[in-house]
Amino acid sequence: MTQATTPSSTSLPHSRRNLLCTLAAGAVTTAAVANSPACAGDTGATSGENNPVPAGIRAFKLYIGPDNASHVLQGTINQADRTDVVAIHFKETPPHSSYGWHQDPEPQYVISLSGTLEFATPDGETFILRPGDVLLAEDNAGTGHKWRMIDDQPWRRAYVVLKPGAKDSFVPKAG
Repeated sequence: MTQATTPSSTSLPHSRRNLLCTLAAGAVTTAAVANSPACAGDTGATSGENNPVPAGIRAFKLYIGPDNASHVLQGTINQADRTDVVAIHFKETPPHSSYGWHQDPEPQYVISLSGTLEFATPDGETFILRPGDVLLAEDNAGTGHKWRMIDDQPWRRAYVVLKPGAKDSFVPKAG
């Protein structure tokens, strides 16, 4: 494997440096850039929140609480973990779509490729899923969740079905 060459991230304007660090964080050949001091302090934040999320792949986890209702956690994906999976499939939904209350059929990662969505749980928790974000959907019982698209792009995504009993790579935000 050859090492990719990129300009020094410290010589780039802040927004281009953030983009470079974000892209490099998921690429094996540019891991040195993502881990460089220039990228060390980069964070992402959920829309409307002031709580930063550690640098990495932004993620959300839908899970069932003791109240048998769906809830959400914000965090990242541990890029050092490997997870056992059984299938992958892709789906595209047209812009301006929505989907009412439903449960997920099985524990799965939903990797958003395009489109911006607002998700909601029955008790009013909401979050925005953007391209590049990962959703760990484990609310396959209880009340479920709903979503609606909030931009003019189709929602393209990859569903990666976890092997039953497999450990996921989700790391919840501290606090």
